Amino acid sequence: MSEWTPRQSADLYRVNEWGTGFFSVSENGNLLVHPRLSETNPTARVEAGASAPQGTIDLPKLVGELERRGLRRPMLIRFSDILATRIEALATCFLEAIAEHGYEGQWRGVYPIKVNQQAHVVEEIIEFGAPFGVGLEAGSKPELLIALALLDTQDALLICNGYKDRAYIELALLAQRLGRNTIIVVDRYHEIELIVKAAAALGIRPHIGLRARLSTVGAGRWIESSGERSKFGLSADELVRAIDRLRSEDLLGCIELLHFHMGSQITSIRAHKEALREAMRIYVGLHNLGASNLHILDVGGGLGVDYIGAGTDDPSSMNYSMQEYANDIVFAAGQACSEAGIPNPDIVTESGRAMVAHQSVLVFDVIGVNRDQTPSSSVPCLPDDHAVLHSLYETVANITPDTLSERYHDLLHDRDEAASLFSLGYLDLKGRATSERLFHAGCVQIGAILQQLGETPEEFEDLTNILTDTYFGNFSIFQSAPDAWAIKQVFPVMPIHRLGEEPSRNGIIVDLTCDSDGRLDRFIGESEEQNTLRLHPWNGEPYFLAVFLVGAYQEILGDLHNLFGDTDAVHVRLDDEGGYSIKHYVEGDAVTEVLSYVQYEKRALSERVRKTIERSLRQGHISLEDSARLRRRYDQGLADYTYLSNDD
Repeated sequence: MSEWTPRQSADLYRVNEWGTGFFSVSENGNLLVHPRLSETNPTARVEAGASAPQGTIDLPKLVGELERRGLRRPMLIRFSDILATRIEALATCFLEAIAEHGYEGQWRGVYPIKVNQQAHVVEEIIEFGAPFGVGLEAGSKPELLIALALLDTQDALLICNGYKDRAYIELALLAQRLGRNTIIVVDRYHEIELIVKAAAALGIRPHIGLRARLSTVGAGRWIESSGERSKFGLSADELVRAIDRLRSEDLLGCIELLHFHMGSQITSIRAHKEALREAMRIYVGLHNLGASNLHILDVGGGLGVDYIGAGTDDPSSMNYSMQEYANDIVFAAGQACSEAGIPNPDIVTESGRAMVAHQSVLVFDVIGVNRDQTPSSSVPCLPDDHAVLHSLYETVANITPDTLSERYHDLLHDRDEAASLFSLGYLDLKGRATSERLFHAGCVQIGAILQQLGETPEEFEDLTNILTDTYFGNFSIFQSAPDAWAIKQVFPVMPIHRLGEEPSRNGIIVDLTCDSDGRLDRFIGESEEQNTLRLHPWNGEPYFLAVFLVGAYQEILGDLHNLFGDTDAVHVRLDDEGGYSIKHYVEGDAVTEVLSYVQYEKRALSERVRKTIERSLRQGHISLEDSARLRRRYDQGLADYTYLSNDD
């Protein structure tokens, strides 16, 4: 067998496909990060083992340096330059499409705060998006409060979506007095009356958008949230009534924007095209009804992220590029307006996932592996043992390449027979244990032969699961990658070092939570998803894995399952010398903080424990020394990180 190479690891984990140029494998087997490369850059693909371009970060070395700075495992690393690159790429794609088609409108991107509300993330989006006029989209009053405080880019849009009350609308209107370019999007017909009354009371001419509820449905996991049964938007009849109502209040000229949204993570470009065709018919129709000041087309979100690098319409992929997306929008809008003889609108996109997903990497360490390492030679069979154990022993002893199928079926039969005999009381616990060890030893032998043959026939497909190791990771899926549990989202997962070694084990990854659902068992395969991941044998030394593309929704949707809180997070930026600096360090939750989320107060807990200790002292159940040690441990535990420490 030839020596394993870093290039083979890069191919195995499909780094070039999902990494879109931001990640590669070094010749020493470490994962590299290239924050300023992207799929729009012709030099973005860095082959495994090739010379690293300037601005490359060795991820395992970075993790080591961050630990020496005091960060704890698990840690979330945000690469600010990747965020900047994604924003620039989106803007560039639209600028190129506008130039190619002679389009007379502008691209005006906005970032939906709901995708990742972390303060430093939003601040960096405003910073990096300022040269392109990127604004914000708020879908709630709290998000509007964030946007009003942070957004200071000249002429940038502040799109106000979501369900609204009088207070929300008044706040958006008053923001105009601060020079904010707020547009209140009518998501329900009822909101028109709230806008009319609030505008009259304040004496402010509102900037109004209308959200259309299209009949066109999306594509992907969120297809049910689109179409005529969408929870947001106005029907055709409501759009016409809205025009009439606003005309009656002399507010028809306040309609500036038409909005529609097809749902998140649209996997097929066809869905975008069909939605645009219908939306442009509505846009032209509103113009014809007298909304002559309508000049902005907000196409919503939905620009996908190819989590698995497949380039298909799989729910975790997408069958189009960012440039194709931009080209199709610009072309469809331009063509419809040309046919109708009306000006080209400015185009607004709310592409949050596509902006922020790539920047964040969750790094965690393996704290143990569960597998049976017992070889067959160490499983003796004694003369007095039950006949089923003798049958298993004979089967294991006679496994050859020519008898794989027969012996595998024999193993399965005898395993089930042993389990039945144990339940009926004919096989004792030691006998049951011996049967399990013999069965596993036989499966190991068959698996080794199949690996040498280089093929796994369909009848052996369950063998992979039988021989799968369980790797215990120091993290919480519910906190850091909830979509992997909730909607079976597939994220790229791989080791960040030892990539010059062959990963010889098949494994799944389980987290620290006391829940069987706290596991990763869906991974990127060569042609389709697979339920195991090739990993290296764990030898007790630090072994680091990472989950990639977790910058969108994962931090926000995270749950406090077993009270595991936010991880330590750090923002890393490249400097002018080709190195990097730490821009922000966000300390993860202490136990006290997560307990406060569920209404436990530190002082009250400590006092109750103190009283219990005093009672035990009086009863002679604990010594003074141990009572003091318990108090220290308890108080320290309240201040500690919610995850396992790095201490031995």
